[in-house]
Formats: sequence, structure tokens, C-alpha cells
Amino acid sequence: MKIETLMSPHRFEPAPEVESLESRVLGVTSGVDDGKRPDPGLDELYQKLLAMEGQGEKAIYAYLQSLRATDGVSALYPTARDLIAVTHQLLLRLKDEGLEKSQIFKEISGANGRAFNMSSFVMSYTREVMQSMGDDAWEKSEW
Repeated sequence: MKIETLMSPHRFEPAPEVESLESRVLGVTSGVDDGKRPDPGLDELYQKLLAMEGQGEKAIYAYLQSLRATDGVSALYPTARDLIAVTHQLLLRLKDEGLEKSQIFKEISGANGRAFNMSSFVMSYTREVMQSMGDDAWEKSEW
């Protein structure tokens, strides 16, 4: 343990100024241009989905699953979590634009629910398969 004397040069250094949360958030978001989104691919997807309004959540979900990455082979949103993330971003954008009562909002929300249900099913199935079977586990059984 170090004991500082009264004549220590570090004793009179001013404490760092406390920065408010608002100023920190403004500092982080100031890199984004006003009115422009950082992901142009999401903007294009948003416009395509707006044109699909009225086709239903099933069609939107199928469309999102059918999108391909830049290589043209692999899926752009390969997992249910990826689908949940993109639909969540789209829902937030719709809400920011005041379209939370529109038909497209309901349809994308339904697609988000489908992706969530798929994720829950896969996690439940994986848990069931990987869960040990107690005393009847095959590792403990005798041949």
C-alpha cells in the first residue's frame, strides 16, 4: 500500500469532469449524417417492403428468407436471429416515420413474430436433444 504525503504532486490534480449521458449519446451519434441512415442496404429493403404492403406477413417473411448475400449463393439473413434483427430495425424505422398503425407495420411485425417463433422452436428442440437423460443416459448404460 502506498501512502502519499501532503507534498505529493498528484494530490492537487483536478478530477476529470463528469460528462452527462446526453452529451455522450450526442457524441456517438454525431458521426451519422442528419437524415441519412448508415445502412444503404436496409434503405433499399425498406422501400421494397413498402411496395409489398398488403401481401401479408407470410409473403414478407418468405421474401426476407429468399434474399441472397453478395455472393449470390448464401442467404442474406441465414438465421432466425438475423431475421428478427432486420425486422426489428424495419419496425423501428416505421415507428420513427409514424407508420405504426399501417398495414405494412402489422405485416412486418407478423414476420418478426414468425422469426421469433422459429428461433424459440429451434432453441427448444436443441435443448431437448442436448439435455441429459438423467440415470438413463446412454453414457451410463451398460452394454
